[in-house]
Amino acid sequence: MNKKCLINETEQIDSIIKLITTTVHNLLKQQNQIVMAVSGGKSPIALFNKLSTIDIPWGKIIITLVDERLTNTDSLDSNENLVRTHLLQNKAVSAGFNGLILPEQDMQKMLNNANRWVDQIDLAILGMGEDGHTASIFPDCPEFNQAINRNIPPAYIETNPISAKYTRIGLNLSGLIRIPHLILSITSGIHGNIKIKVLDEALNGNNQNYPISYLLKQRSNIHIFSS
Repeated sequence: MNKKCLINETEQIDSIIKLITTTVHNLLKQQNQIVMAVSGGKSPIALFNKLSTIDIPWGKIIITLVDERLTNTDSLDSNENLVRTHLLQNKAVSAGFNGLILPEQDMQKMLNNANRWVDQIDLAILGMGEDGHTASIFPDCPEFNQAINRNIPPAYIETNPISAKYTRIGLNLSGLIRIPHLILSITSGIHGNIKIKVLDEALNGNNQNYPISYLLKQRSNIHIFSS
């Protein structure tokens, strides 16, 4: 596990961008296109804003989502809206984008669409909530056992967390562990050290209270950045 505790958010963002830049250039030596999956929420906004200004071959990069809320894509709660506003700008405007919400389509059709190309994801930037959730794998979602089962083939599944708004589409454990390059970014922010304590506990092994622990146990090569 590559765990880095940074002094502040600025240092954390710079370190993540340095890793992304190196990873992108290395991958493009072997392939013509990269698919990068990103998470939503407020935490990655500063990272997205800075990342969008970096000079990398954005025209060869397709951005997709780790998870999405079932809402209109122009809603402030939409991860797609967040990405279009804060990441697909500046130099990153030339990147492609594959969203998870298909207007006027039912959930199964959206899941089928997402799962058609999930194996193309090369790199994912994950976050973690105070309850240890990552992607849309919440500890209280009725689909928890399906979400943390590494042997269930569909990578994108539907989850309905009790503690959070909206039905969601998100990668489950079987999908997350198949992604070659994983970055976990955790900023404690106004919540003090709560997330850092959760992370430390999750690193000790499987804990149903902290869904992230199942991923950390399965993948020892995740790059973890915290501040």
